[in-house]
Amino acid sequence: MRTLEELRASDYHQQLGQKMCAAFVAQQQGISVSSALKKVELPVGDLWLMVAEYAWHGYATWVEGAVKANPSALPTDLLQ
Repeated sequence: MRTLEELRASDYHQQLGQKMCAAFVAQQQGISVSSALKKVELPVGDLWLMVAEYAWHGYATWVEGAVKANPSALPTDLLQ
């Protein structure tokens, strides 16, 4: 896991955190994600950076397990 300083400096985590925050706002307010994205400014707070890191880590762990289970699978096969 990355430190908060590393997350704050990461454009990837800033954007992923912004999108995850917008998805939460959209769900709570009953609006579209595109409308919510206009409400969420960069830089996002530490909470959303941590949420982004946990999401990335969970996805990377899932992909690693899927590849180990079927090393010859194409990337599109892993999503099915």
